[in-house]
Amino acid sequence: MRGEVEIWNGEQLLYVEPNMIVDGAGELLADIMTVSPSLSSVNHLGTSSILDASNYRIQAISFGTGKDAFNENARKFSIAKNTRYKNDFKYDLNFYGAGNILAISGIVPIVFAVSSLPNPDTQFTMEPTALSYAPRVGLPIAPEPILTELEPGIQSSQTVGDYSISSIFPSNGQLTNFIPSAIAFYTTQNTQVSSQLSAITTASIMGSFPPGSSTLPAGSNFHVLYYNIRSESLTNLTASLGQVLAQKVPVIGGFFNEVSSMDVSGFVNMVMSSVPAGSYQMSSTASGLCISANSNFSSNGVIEYSVSLASGDLAFANAYGGIYHLGLWTIDINKSLQNGNTPPYSFNVLNNPRKYKLFCRKGLSKNLCYTTDEKFRNDLTIKWRLHFL
Repeated sequence: MRGEVEIWNGEQLLYVEPNMIVDGAGELLADIMTVSPSLSSVNHLGTSSILDASNYRIQAISFGTGKDAFNENARKFSIAKNTRYKNDFKYDLNFYGAGNILAISGIVPIVFAVSSLPNPDTQFTMEPTALSYAPRVGLPIAPEPILTELEPGIQSSQTVGDYSISSIFPSNGQLTNFIPSAIAFYTTQNTQVSSQLSAITTASIMGSFPPGSSTLPAGSNFHVLYYNIRSESLTNLTASLGQVLAQKVPVIGGFFNEVSSMDVSGFVNMVMSSVPAGSYQMSSTASGLCISANSNFSSNGVIEYSVSLASGDLAFANAYGGIYHLGLWTIDINKSLQNGNTPPYSFNVLNNPRKYKLFCRKGLSKNLCYTTDEKFRNDLTIKWRLHFL
């Protein structure tokens, strides 16, 4: 078994490389070969459904970044961010201390640091290229077949008030999905950060994908602020700062939260299978992870998994560290059962009963969200083909 990943911008192929099949794939095959067929005779839906083939297929895709990104970029708490929220979520930004910030107005505003500064020896201009953001990510983990997460060993040091973010939602090694207000308030209810301000602040730190366009307030904008530092040291931002320049950029919503295909943990659900000779039409890849095979599957053994990321998804993910890891996941039937959930497993954005096992992964040497100009960021499509023959 082998696979390769392709990245497409419309009809233009940008990238193609092999993937890595991890040990979780072998574990899945062992589960398939050892599950008892006798369960089919048990007169209990939750028990007999353990044999359903959907429990042993790839069911999700997720996205990750380097370890350092989980305490930097949009995930980093700052006085500037807290002050932004205390201003009644208005467009004006009044902040204290040092730092460069980028904020989005709306139901759940976000603030994140800009890593690259204008050259202090040249005049800063408000050209569109100034909006490009290069996140801090460190060195993403090297490919290892024993990996069970996209980026293991993440320890978030960020806090809201006196409470650690990791105590509310431990890191799962990938980009999570907290920003939509319904998810933010549901996830933080009955916790120490359940107030509206604390919930939104927490969501802004956890990230990482925008609300759908239909739920964005009219006229929502990125508020981009840069310091025009002409004489101060770039390594000492606590020094007096130069002029602050600002520009607004319209916010574009994302596919994942528009169609509710991504859960709070960052798993994008597989929404359908294609039937080559059937009457079903292929779902749009903007609807979630799609699986397809052509009429020659019996002879070529090729299955394709595809999903699209909206330009808004890419812009927000970039703010939270970019995308350097991709992963395909199957349902971990044992963990799902141990968690008290019984099949058939439905997908739920807020409280997903599915527990996942990493099947294969792809590490990228270049940020999938990279662009030299925010104005020209486009939707991208991932096509991930597995060859079983």
